This record gives sequence, structure tokens and C-alpha cells, in this order.
Amino acid sequence: MTTTGIILASIAAVLLVGLLIFFLVLKIRARRFRPTADPAAKQEALNRDIRDAGFAYDRKGDVFYSLMDCWQREMGYCRLYDEGSSLFNMVMHCEPVCFTYAGKRWMIELWKGQYGITTGAEVGIYNTDQEDIRTERFTGPFYSCARDSERLPMSFVLRKNGRVLMKRKGLHWWLTGFRLGEFSAPDSLSMDVRIRFPNREMRDAFLNALQELGYEKREYAVRGSTVLIHYTVPHSKQPLSHGSLQEAAVQKVNQSNCGLYRQATGKYRNTLDKLEYIKALVPELYEFCMHSLYAKAFYESFGWLLDLIHDHNRRPEPVPPAPCPPKPCRPGACPSRPCRPRPCRPGACPSRPCPPKPCRPVPCPPVSCSPKPCPPGPCPPSSCRPNRLCCGNCEECPYRRSSGCEGGCRGAHDSCQHMSLSCRSPETERW
Repeated sequence: MTTTGIILASIAAVLLVGLLIFFLVLKIRARRFRPTADPAAKQEALNRDIRDAGFAYDRKGDVFYSLMDCWQREMGYCRLYDEGSSLFNMVMHCEPVCFTYAGKRWMIELWKGQYGITTGAEVGIYNTDQEDIRTERFTGPFYSCARDSERLPMSFVLRKNGRVLMKRKGLHWWLTGFRLGEFSAPDSLSMDVRIRFPNREMRDAFLNALQELGYEKREYAVRGSTVLIHYTVPHSKQPLSHGSLQEAAVQKVNQSNCGLYRQATGKYRNTLDKLEYIKALVPELYEFCMHSLYAKAFYESFGWLLDLIHDHNRRPEPVPPAPCPPKPCRPGACPSRPCRPRPCRPGACPSRPCPPKPCRPVPCPPVSCSPKPCPPGPCPPSSCRPNRLCCGNCEECPYRRSSGCEGGCRGAHDSCQHMSLSCRSPETERW
């Protein structure tokens, strides 16, 4: 035997010994394993293990489901998620129903198919008030998951070749259900979905979008504000991988993994005992089962897109308006006290300055005049009347409005210290 042959034989012997040891350890563990007697305790332990994955388990329905505030709620939705799902062993029918309501673009999507080693279904509610993303790698809308106030009462029944697999209902934004170890082709599944809308306006917008997709009256029904949909064959355009060799290869892997799971856990009847058994024997296989549903690696592959979305939706911080500068008073308008400008109204500046509050006029000081003798001659009594005291020449008095007086001041005094006469002649039009 050559040296190469000896080396290969040694390697094969080591591998064989390793496999024998592995199966021996498994056999010993299997003999020592005893399932926990309390089903509630097993369910609680399982839910602790899968809480970080965003899911929980319901032993009554034997179904895994998404939590209300799971981390997937921060990821939103775009078309690329459906396009890339087959890369993560998810082969499903997608039915996005898009419509406009209350100033937003909405999308309610239905899914059914094979999710790794589980068969499942989903109903998701999303909306956006943002413009489409336009880049070289992706162009289209990116939707946010519905807020709590936008959740809708929903329910669905998933059937496989007419046999009921699961029933789910609740007030939710992402109603889901998954059956572990069940393998199904999407064509063998059907969904009966029920969605109750808050008003007829939103219901009609959804119905119009459903009809535009090609749904006929035998495929849906309306009862008040509730719409019932019989979803068998999708009417919308499916991901590019649908019907491809890649999808067929993924389904082969999914079918094989489901078979291995059933074979390894065949001695136990319920899912809780099966998973507890796998966890005790092969912890790595248990972790694989727990992270087969929308694992974080799925969204991490779209990290570049999520960064782009966050940058696109980030709005600049609001800039407070600049203070309104006071308008200076006109020179000489207010000699006694400074002007105080009025406060600016919100939004009035800086595009238009605020006008200041007008100053009160200062009263005129009294006029002083030196006494001078009045001109001789009497004032005509019919055309003159007393006005104010005047201590100067009647002709120079600042209160005289007319020069119609041809005589002097009334009285026999030599000085002008009596009443001045504001005279008006017949030719004068005003005082």
C-alpha cells in the first residue's frame, strides 16, 4: 500500500470512529432523556428560548406565531424581501394589495407557503407617506409596519389539500402561524382571510385594489365593514425565483429537513416533547429549528437598503425663527420718551419687519409774545369774536386765522392785554 493510501485509510478510520462515538453519545443521551411532565412549564421554557427570535408557541393550536412588538416590526417591508426570500429557504405565494387611504399609501399582503422546516401563512399591514426610493439597486416604495392605532382585527384559516392546518385571529399588524415539521407546496395551500376595516371608506379602497388585481366575486365577500378573501392562486406578479430551478432545489432541501426532523423525533407525539428531546441530544439542531423563521440574517442581508431608507426618511431638525428686529422711531417723533416696539407675531418675521407702536405726540409749549401796542381803530363787532388771550400785536398773534380786521382791539386800553380778535371777513372762506 502506498503512503497516500495509508493516509486516506487513517483519515477514514478516524472519521468512522468519530461517527461511532457520536451515535453512542446520542444513544446514551436518548436513554437517559425523560420529557418534563408539566406542559405549561415546557411551553414557558420554549417561549423564553424563542422570544429573542420574535416568536412564541401556542400548544393548544400547535403553532408558532409572531409577537406584537417583535424586532421585525422595525424592519418595515419592501418588494426586495419577497424577491430574496428563496435565498433563506422560504418558498411562498405573495399577494400584495396596494391602495391609498387617509393621505397614505397602504399595503395589506397575504403569504402562504413553506418557511424552512415549517408550513405557514401571514397577513401583514403596512403604509407609508414617503416618496419612492430611487437608487441603482432598488426603486419603489418602502413601507413602515402599521402602528398600534392602525392595527386591524384579522383572522385566517390555513388549509392543505382541504385539511385544516391552523386557525389564527387577533388585533394585529402581522398575523402569522407556522407548523413545525410540516412540508407543503404553496399550490396545495389555501387561505380564508377575514379583515375588518374601521370604516367603509377604507374598506372600499381595499376592495377596489382587490378587484384591480383580478379577484372575482366568487373569491371574496363583503359583510358590512368586513372583507372575506378566499386566497388560493395569487393574482399579483410573483418573485422572479418563482417556478425556477433554484426554488425547486430549495424545496428539496426543505422537504429533506422536515423528514429528518420527523424521523429524529418520531417516538414523541407533541411538539414540546420533540423540541425538548432535540435540545437534550443535539443542541445545534435545536438552535437551527428556533432560528428558521425570519432570522436576523435575512434582514442583515438588506442592511444597505435599511441604511438607505433611514437616511431617506430622516428629516432635518426645525430651525427656530430669528428674532424680529425693532423698527427705529423716526427722528423727532418722540423727544420725551423712547419708542417701545410691539412684540412680533409668530411667523411674522424675518420676512417682514414688525411695525413699532406709534408714539403719543408731545403737547406744544405755550407761545410767548412780547406786549406791543395794538393798532388804532375799533374792530368791527359783526365780524370779530373773542378767541384767546393775546399779549402781543394782533397782526402777529399766532392764533389769528384771518386778516380781515381793519381796526384795533376792543377797549380803550393802550396795551394789547385783553382778548384778541380772530376776525373773519365776508371774503374769507374758513377760520
